[in-house]
Amino acid sequence: MSPAIQAVIFDLDGVLVDSEPLHWRASGRLFAPHTLTMEEYEPFVGLAIEPYMAWAREHFGLDVSVEELTTRYSEAVTAEIEAGPIPPLDGARELIAAARAQGLRVGLCSQSIADWVHPSLRAAGLDGSFDAVVTGDDVERAKPEPDIYLHATRLLGVAPEACVAIEDSPAGVQSAASAGMVVVQSRQASSAAEPQAGAHLVVGSLRDVDLGRLPEVAAASFARPEGPR
Repeated sequence: MSPAIQAVIFDLDGVLVDSEPLHWRASGRLFAPHTLTMEEYEPFVGLAIEPYMAWAREHFGLDVSVEELTTRYSEAVTAEIEAGPIPPLDGARELIAAARAQGLRVGLCSQSIADWVHPSLRAAGLDGSFDAVVTGDDVERAKPEPDIYLHATRLLGVAPEACVAIEDSPAGVQSAASAGMVVVQSRQASSAAEPQAGAHLVVGSLRDVDLGRLPEVAAASFARPEGPR
């Protein structure tokens, strides 16, 4: 039997904001005149930057180091973030407010670097909404490893099995599931992945997340952890 749900931890990109179009535009500028297809890009959604840049360097035959590519990509994404407001996805503010109203701890756990996360939160009007914010800079091993979520639970003071993680990408779902959390996969953003086996609940919108049902989902996840339902 799982303990009572005490915290909800959100991923950022693809869950609270639809940021993949922004990253796609930054990638296009960085790799020009080479053409990056969406099929090539999708496997890197939700992962750390370095594997993406290492792949791009080899795939496009770029005469520049992975470190330099990473710096250029970071600058390109930052420019996109600073270019204008980033509206939160429908239901994001309401779900955060509902979690707070129920006395739940609220965290954010993004694989993106801090230089992207905090400006994105400000651009979306979500800055200051979380009890703990963890970025890819805070851990050595990136998603799909569980480290980033386990670090968030320590900051929140909550056991992993008492947390619900809301994720979108395959790497994110695997990370939260490996940490021992109840995982809700949101498929609301433009980059929505196919339903993942590690998710205990799959929703099409944040408005479909029923906090009152989370204890039931949690109990079912520990009894039957075989996949989404």
